[in-house]
Amino acid sequence: MTHQIQHLTEDQLAIVALSTPQGSGAIAVIRFSGQNVFDVVNKIARISSGKNVIDLPTHTIHHGFIIDDEKSSTVVDEVLFFLMRAPKTFTGQDIIEISSHNNPFIIEKIIQVACKNGARQARHGEFCKRAFLAGKINLIQAEAINELINAQNEVALEKSMAQISGTLSSFLMKLEHDFVELLGFVEASFEFLTEEQSDINLNQIIKTKSSYISERVIELKTNFNHQQQIRDGIKIVLLGSVNVGKSTLFNALLGKDRAIVSEVEGTTRDSIESNIYKDGAFWTFIDTAGLRQTSDFVEQEGIQRSILEAEKADIVLLVVDLSQKMHDELWKSYQKILDKHAKKIIVVLNKIDKAANEYFTYFQHDVIVRVSAEQRIGIEDLKCVVQQKVKNMIENRSANFLLNQRQARLINEISIKLDSIVNEYLNSVEYELMAYKIKEILELMSELNGRDVGERVLDSVFNSFCIGK
Repeated sequence: MTHQIQHLTEDQLAIVALSTPQGSGAIAVIRFSGQNVFDVVNKIARISSGKNVIDLPTHTIHHGFIIDDEKSSTVVDEVLFFLMRAPKTFTGQDIIEISSHNNPFIIEKIIQVACKNGARQARHGEFCKRAFLAGKINLIQAEAINELINAQNEVALEKSMAQISGTLSSFLMKLEHDFVELLGFVEASFEFLTEEQSDINLNQIIKTKSSYISERVIELKTNFNHQQQIRDGIKIVLLGSVNVGKSTLFNALLGKDRAIVSEVEGTTRDSIESNIYKDGAFWTFIDTAGLRQTSDFVEQEGIQRSILEAEKADIVLLVVDLSQKMHDELWKSYQKILDKHAKKIIVVLNKIDKAANEYFTYFQHDVIVRVSAEQRIGIEDLKCVVQQKVKNMIENRSANFLLNQRQARLINEISIKLDSIVNEYLNSVEYELMAYKIKEILELMSELNGRDVGERVLDSVFNSFCIGK
């Protein structure tokens, strides 16, 4: 029996989208979800066995064709149909996935035919949103799916997978339970204000519990502050004065010509980025404009951007030309950079094939590597030094969870309210005010866990997803 489409809500109607990345290739997966999915696909499918889609069992795969028009039977593509009936599906609705040839024109035509027969194009993250609304996943898990899809390294991949499995959800549920317990102790204290012994015991319990919860919240805040390398990869900026060989070194590190190399000073006027994947992480190398005094407005702007890139960098490669004569102004500029970014700097003494050894007496920095970018000497040594610095950085800033901006904002609000409880009310035993603050925190915890969120918040979360997810 077919569904009565006119009685279906917007969240129940069939949606369709490409689930695999766009571009030419062997196979594309086009996903459908909704209560009338089998009706829609039945109109555009011709199964090789001769059966109707609506009569086929769940969790089965069938060979067939997509047809443009039921009457003319014009074939759009030869495909496989993977049929999944509710409720044992990702969205909790009927799902059909069509594996077609990965040609953009074929994909567009299949989606057009589907929309002509009762489906509509899915919005950003709508499949995950429907899974959330059906209770198949919670909001934390939905956000973890997006993190997984966009993971830039193996650590982020591992953390995202763990959060899909429920590690962060479990941590937050336990934290919420601790707040509920604390509220219980605080409210119980109202009854014992006249009983001195009971009041003292409860006060100690409340202090101990508050201290324990504070540690857990601090752990979450620290996770967010230390996880940008895990989430975004490692940003490595090449910084130095003009014509020291930054662009040549940039190309040497990448193993390809990405930046223009010229003897003319100020050739690089804006930052150039390129990535390599190494040891389970993305390294983003950024070649910057050379630092010098100049009246050229465009070059000045490039130099300002170089300084900003160094501020945001995880590692700064301070490139020095050994063939240049050292002078006071040049040394002051180097010293300023060294003082400001000491912990993240690797000094790269370039052009060792043309070396003037006077430079070796100037730099007393912990990490110095000698190279000739032009002759490709010492490049592998430099990569090893960077690799060790990256390893130390990630180990020192490891995070148990990957928190997004929404989660971090709510955790920060919780932390502020908790600080007021610990610092303002606890010592003065103002339990009524404490109870009020804890109830406010529990409302924030409910939003954090995704149980009490409005449509605006949901739209904000799922709009960051790709279409088809």
